[in-house]
Amino acid sequence: MLAAADRASFVDVDVPTASNIPGLAPFKRGLRKMMEWYLRYLAQQVSELATSWAAALKLLAGRVKALEAATATADPVLDEVRRRAEPARVTPFEDGVATLLAGTRGRVLVTECGDGGFLRRLVADGADVYGVDPDADRVETAIEAGSEARVGEALEHLRAVAEGALDGLVLCGCVDRLALAHQLELADLAAGALADGGRMAVVGTSPAAWAQAVDVVSADLAPGRPLHADTWVALLERRGFTDLVRHDGPSLGALEAVEGESADVLNANLARISEALFGPASFAVTGVRHR
Repeated sequence: MLAAADRASFVDVDVPTASNIPGLAPFKRGLRKMMEWYLRYLAQQVSELATSWAAALKLLAGRVKALEAATATADPVLDEVRRRAEPARVTPFEDGVATLLAGTRGRVLVTECGDGGFLRRLVADGADVYGVDPDADRVETAIEAGSEARVGEALEHLRAVAEGALDGLVLCGCVDRLALAHQLELADLAAGALADGGRMAVVGTSPAAWAQAVDVVSADLAPGRPLHADTWVALLERRGFTDLVRHDGPSLGALEAVEGESADVLNANLARISEALFGPASFAVTGVRHR
């Protein structure tokens, strides 16, 4: 297409003069000779404009091609990352998130809902909840179990959600692997999709736990990295969320306690050192959206 645009950008003023009618060919040649200066002037202006457009199209095509190659939502990249990586699940925070969403009146969305286990828990609590997940097999399992679930990426789904259409939102899975630009977009879309007073939970893997858990191949292929819980708190605070609370999941590890009746002080210090050395493997950040 770009090659065709290049060819079309040149305007040929050497019009054909041949004719089957006797005497008409010399007349055409004369007419072409008289108007040649005028036609060449017009052709020069048109060709310069067309050439500029063709150059702009080439530049735009190159930028788009580079963006498509590097984007974190490229299907082959995401499929490989999903196959190798295991993002944080809502399981350690189910009770807290269920309590947060208790009493919601509108629709609640859970991203990467898996087989729908948490969806069923929320439905039992009276929530009007549905989920999205990129894995068709997991979605089919969720639907067979009676949950409302759809196949799709969280980012793409939220782009289609109307302003203020949700009363609750649980983001998990996608927050661990999206590139930074898309993580920021996710925060923007979440703020837009939630109604005034809407409640949200972000469930993620701590960067330290992610670095220990993934192999080098997964790390190299990953288009993005998990953000710290404090970063999510800062991002959500800037987007109108209040009552932000960080909930830490199970620890990455711990130093072995010392046995003995007089080891209480030592063990307390070991516990503090363990917390500083290892930290939580996952976290949940909860908050309320205000407009």
